[in-house]
Amino acid sequence: MRCVRCEFENIPGQTRCMRCGSVLEAASVAIPVHPPRMPAWQKPVRGLFRRLREHHLAPERLPGRSIARFIGRIADIIFSDTTVGLLLSVVPGLAHLVKGRSGEVRRHVALWALCLILGLFLYGSLPGFLWIGLAIGLHAWIAIQSGALREVLDPVPRAGIVLAMVAVLTVLYGTVPRMAAYGLAGGHTTFTIPAIDVQEGDFLLVRRLGDEAVSRLPRGTLVQFRPTVLYNVHGDARGQGSQTVIGQIVGLPGETIRIADDAYIVDGQPQDPNRLPVPSWLQSRRWVSEISIPPARYFVSTEYTVHGHGQLRLDDGMIKNACVIPAPEIRGRAFMLWWPVWRRGFIE
Repeated sequence: MRCVRCEFENIPGQTRCMRCGSVLEAASVAIPVHPPRMPAWQKPVRGLFRRLREHHLAPERLPGRSIARFIGRIADIIFSDTTVGLLLSVVPGLAHLVKGRSGEVRRHVALWALCLILGLFLYGSLPGFLWIGLAIGLHAWIAIQSGALREVLDPVPRAGIVLAMVAVLTVLYGTVPRMAAYGLAGGHTTFTIPAIDVQEGDFLLVRRLGDEAVSRLPRGTLVQFRPTVLYNVHGDARGQGSQTVIGQIVGLPGETIRIADDAYIVDGQPQDPNRLPVPSWLQSRRWVSEISIPPARYFVSTEYTVHGHGQLRLDDGMIKNACVIPAPEIRGRAFMLWWPVWRRGFIE
């Protein structure tokens, strides 16, 4: 009952106001009563089961909780304010903007954008990954503040929600750029090419190529591919076969190639070591015979990390198996040196 004098809402049945002590008039204010009503979407489901029970096509009472009640629980979870807020928070600050609370996270959204821009600008380096990690953390905090933690007071569930959101956003940050920039990739170099100012450890941007473009690449092109594992005769030496690497095309289809005086000899013509350097694992190798490059294949030079016990023995067949790459296995062409920043530019 509401007091007429101070408008304090008292418990029904009180004769005097608990705040000011005034006498309360019985039934002076009608108490609104709103009984719970069935959601509109549940009515046809309930009617369907009623019809089925009339014809003995459904049991009088379903085991456990009713299907309608179970579906209702799921629907309440899916369309709850917390879930909708988290879905809207895929874009940082969107959930707050919809709810009219954008001022609460305005600075955090600006800081998130700054971290993301710095991360993309320095992508391919440790500072770049650190900035992207900070952007993910800020994104998770903004999403959670949209309402996910307001109803959770226990620290253990709160920590679980934070970790789950960070994990989801990490996957999202790794998937969305690949979809938005389809065909764009990157990789680190394993050797130095003085002629084009590419050094070991540089991060290059790679553009995927179609089958027709891959079949007519010129000599000296930097390409990305997955190398074959190298084994010596004892089987105790192997190269990098679990990841893609950057290599350089030295020999074209139909040509012959060998190494002499730490330089490539292609069809009898020596090549400039500054433009087509010989990797260290092949510099001490003296080829007795020439390697012929079959059609639709390239001789791709790259720096393998080869480990073995004792003296490593390589024959022409093993080198051919490792370096002669089928054209369809080439994943893309490097077109830009992205890191370090002070040498950033397109590759000629």
